[in-house]
Amino acid sequence: MRMITYLAPGFPVSLFEAMARLVDADLLVANGMSGPAAGDDPLTDGRAELAWLCSTSYVELAARPGSAVCLAGVAWAPSDAATGGRPAYFSDVVVRVGSSATGLADLAGARIGCNDPMSLSGYHALRIAAASRGLVGCVDDADDWAVLEMTGGHARSADRLLAGELDAAVLDSVLLSAWRRSRPELAGLRNLERLGPWPTQPLVAAARLGRGAIAGARDRLLAGNDDAGLRAELDRMGLLGLVPIGPDHCAAVASALAPAVGRRQLGSTQSGPK
Repeated sequence: MRMITYLAPGFPVSLFEAMARLVDADLLVANGMSGPAAGDDPLTDGRAELAWLCSTSYVELAARPGSAVCLAGVAWAPSDAATGGRPAYFSDVVVRVGSSATGLADLAGARIGCNDPMSLSGYHALRIAAASRGLVGCVDDADDWAVLEMTGGHARSADRLLAGELDAAVLDSVLLSAWRRSRPELAGLRNLERLGPWPTQPLVAAARLGRGAIAGARDRLLAGNDDAGLRAELDRMGLLGLVPIGPDHCAAVASALAPAVGRRQLGSTQSGPK
């Protein structure tokens, strides 16, 4: 069994090492993106059987022709009181303390630090919010509404904002809360808005594993909430634990991204190799 994570180093590699140990899997770490890039699918091509990735990536993977992936039935729930123990989180839009911005509308034309093109909290949540509030005509227009700069990671977005290189940033609320406990310099940032809630990052499986093997991996991870090693990693990141999720976990993301995903899939089908 091989497990790949696209969520490090934002979430520490040691968290995924603890989970890989519980399911007796070798861990692979993919840096720089919150999910597989266009044309890449390690679950379908056989390089991995399990993957931790952003829900936006799962939606796009599941929509690709020939893709054979499914939700493994487990995700994490943060300790954020605003989510009530549910597997949900936010995209925190942050600015420097001295910023005059009072809401999302004030960021038109601003330089906004984004994680990567596959990230929900660090990119898509902002685009979806801009469209739903009528700030832009559609989700894809958000890329012209403001200067969305890909920094390659939530920590990098925060650092560049503190350095004055950006006007705002969109950050994973779980990571930001954890970092505020250990990085006093983040007191120089204030939350402008919270976008969401959105479903937390799910564990995704290769369908070829079969229902029994996927259910077995899910059950071992859920039982791992009582494992001392994993418990320490969860506590460090402000996570209540791993919780079961249903097949509709990413439905809200799929609905919000449906037009954009459809356009990208159509373009890929038309322009890709025959």
